[in-house]
Amino acid sequence: MNAENKYTINDARIGQTIKNARNNLGMTQADLSEVLDLTPAFIGHIERGSRSVSLITLVGIANTLNIPIELIFADKDLTTDEKIMTDFAQLIDGRPANTKKAVLDIVRTALQHLD
Repeated sequence: MNAENKYTINDARIGQTIKNARNNLGMTQADLSEVLDLTPAFIGHIERGSRSVSLITLVGIANTLNIPIELIFADKDLTTDEKIMTDFAQLIDGRPANTKKAVLDIVRTALQHLD
């Protein structure tokens, strides 16, 4: 890889990551845009990779979608295991401790019957 491409930001990958995270939470583009005080059209542009976006907006998106900012900037696709763990963490992040514990108990019980 040459030096000029070393730090290229892949807007399409960033957009796809944001779209996947938004869909995981069952949010629409309108829902996300409302929280961030942006237009749904702008969210669509971000997700399609047709618009660059500021770092502060990306941080707001990451916080709203409960995903680590480094996931947005990842330069490679996640493995299946990494995607599953990231999706699971996103789903339970911000939930009360008793809810997280209940989910963990459910998963443990399910695993006992699946193995």
